Amino acid sequence: MASELNQITSWSLRWRIFLSGALCLVAALSAAQPPGANIVLHADQRFQLALEAQAARDYRTMLEELRQAAAEDSAEAQEMLGMVLLAGSTLYGTEVKADRCEARRWMLRAASQGSDTARVQLTFLNRLRQSPSGRNACE
Repeated sequence: MASELNQITSWSLRWRIFLSGALCLVAALSAAQPPGANIVLHADQRFQLALEAQAARDYRTMLEELRQAAAEDSAEAQEMLGMVLLAGSTLYGTEVKADRCEARRWMLRAASQGSDTARVQLTFLNRLRQSPSGRNACE
């Protein structure tokens, strides 16, 4: 009886050592990869991250996330990026430089996807950007 008890205890100890080693290996492998290394974000998720960054006044991150979401054809991101580029440092500090020509390009893309806000902004921009000779200053 005592030998059977010793065998069970020995087996249990071996099993615990194996599990501890496996957990240590998993923890080491998890620590080796940076967090989020395999995460793929969609345009809508990037747009939400941009909104969160804006709320946190992290305008550099906001601009990066907006550019990526807009490049992935998110009309909302294109529209907002155009507005951000119109306002520039007036609202967003030194991290965001105003660029009406780039704003126009993003608004055109948003308008082509049906954004009424982008269409209104384009009308406004076209009035601002007309040079005295009647040519568009961005071309």
